[in-house]
Amino acid sequence: MTQHQKLKRNISIVTKYTTLPLLIFASTPVLAYLAGGGLWYWLTVIVLLVCIVLDPIVGDDPVNAPAEMEEKLEASNFYRFMLWLYIPVQFLMTLFCYSLISNTPLEVFTSIGVAYQPLGLLEIIGLTLSLVLVTGFGATPGHELCHHGNQFDRFMGQALLTPISMADFYVYHNFHHHLTVATPEDHATAPYGENFWRFALRSTINKSICAWQVEAKRLARKGSSWLNLDNKMIKITLAQVAWFALLAYLFGWISIPLFIMQYIFPRMLLATADFAEHYGLMRKQLADGSYEKIRPEHAWDDSMIISSFFMCQIDRHSDHHANVGRPYQVLRVMENAPRLPYGYLNILFVTMVPSAWRKLMHPIIEEFYDNADIIPYALPDTLPERFRDRAVIADIK
Repeated sequence: MTQHQKLKRNISIVTKYTTLPLLIFASTPVLAYLAGGGLWYWLTVIVLLVCIVLDPIVGDDPVNAPAEMEEKLEASNFYRFMLWLYIPVQFLMTLFCYSLISNTPLEVFTSIGVAYQPLGLLEIIGLTLSLVLVTGFGATPGHELCHHGNQFDRFMGQALLTPISMADFYVYHNFHHHLTVATPEDHATAPYGENFWRFALRSTINKSICAWQVEAKRLARKGSSWLNLDNKMIKITLAQVAWFALLAYLFGWISIPLFIMQYIFPRMLLATADFAEHYGLMRKQLADGSYEKIRPEHAWDDSMIISSFFMCQIDRHSDHHANVGRPYQVLRVMENAPRLPYGYLNILFVTMVPSAWRKLMHPIIEEFYDNADIIPYALPDTLPERFRDRAVIADIK
């Protein structure tokens, strides 16, 4: 992007177009049906693959909104509305894909002309992958809504996460991760040298356990037992069980593998994001046992345009942590933040190949250790010798 282009625009491209590209992506299963089905049911997968290829070609967008515009942007209900739009899409796409895959007509669709017929194996696979991609990426507007200060938006965020069984994310992410990020207490901070697949398993399990513990401690401070309906985790779990029961009632046994896949993909998406966002970064522990304030140096940043659309600009991750209350439309690219070499759409797949991750990222993070005011966080015997004296060594069972 040239300096001339930057001067012609004072807000990021994601702020300009908000969630519209993500909503168009979410409509691809319907577009595939309207195109005649068949191999068109692979349209969602193809669109995502094209976006992955184009992401590094299109490039990044370092534009930050001027300080004098931020208050107006934050106060605008338009950005909230664009996030809310994904909620009916999330539920309707789930019902639409389940009904087509199971060949179970639903009046909500037959009344507008949807016709049903048994699908072939390739059609079922393509439509299933489309379902998990569309609803899985719904976690990003869900994450944004769960961060909003008002209770209505937080409720909407939890509703959006319910079809993918990730509403417990709200409790862990808001009330533990943002407090403990870049410390050994955070299950979403990966140490240098850790294998992604090991991280994904322990992180997913420990975060769910921790979410229950967070609620139990909150209620204990109020003098209440964890076993009551004021427990957010109980309410969230009941909502997810009720949703699955409805799917099983409507569509039968096919709901089980579909529901499992809807659970696995967003959890893997979250694990890859967590792994890349805080890999090897640690806050200084102070004399009283607390940790220094979160700085831009404590999260890996990125601003690739196409990735940013899919992630609701959460890839401007340093600002998200350093200034946790900032909504996505005013998140900034931070000058002192470490930078990922590729956008999320590419880097998240690199994390899944440990040898490729090490080859790509270890030279980058070691250079960052050399030049930044940062504490390395690593597994035993994985760091180069020059960093070991000032590193925090992870004690991960």
